[in-house]
Amino acid sequence: MPTENRPEDPFGPNGRTFHIHLSVRGALRDFSKRQLKGMFRFEGSRECTVDEAKDHLLEVLAQGKEVLPFGPPCDGFDFTGNGCPGHDNPPPVANAHDLVSMDCSSRDR
Repeated sequence: MPTENRPEDPFGPNGRTFHIHLSVRGALRDFSKRQLKGMFRFEGSRECTVDEAKDHLLEVLAQGKEVLPFGPPCDGFDFTGNGCPGHDNPPPVANAHDLVSMDCSSRDR
């Protein structure tokens, strides 16, 4: 496909990051005992049992949370179902040599 026919970049000129999340209802419905075992860890690094994982997921639902982030929640994370809103990536940083070169070339004109 030629480059001139490509649609506008939906993620912006510098890209966009989306953090993944877990559907609590989906995990309760679809995860096997093998997948639930050890899904969470307690403060002493002890892995949870299957029943402890189910209890935790049910407690999370009772709190009104439909999704959980993988890792710490990001800025703007929506626990009610939408998850991560997306984050713009910063523009690429030019190194100092490039900045000096561009500055010198613009003064010569």
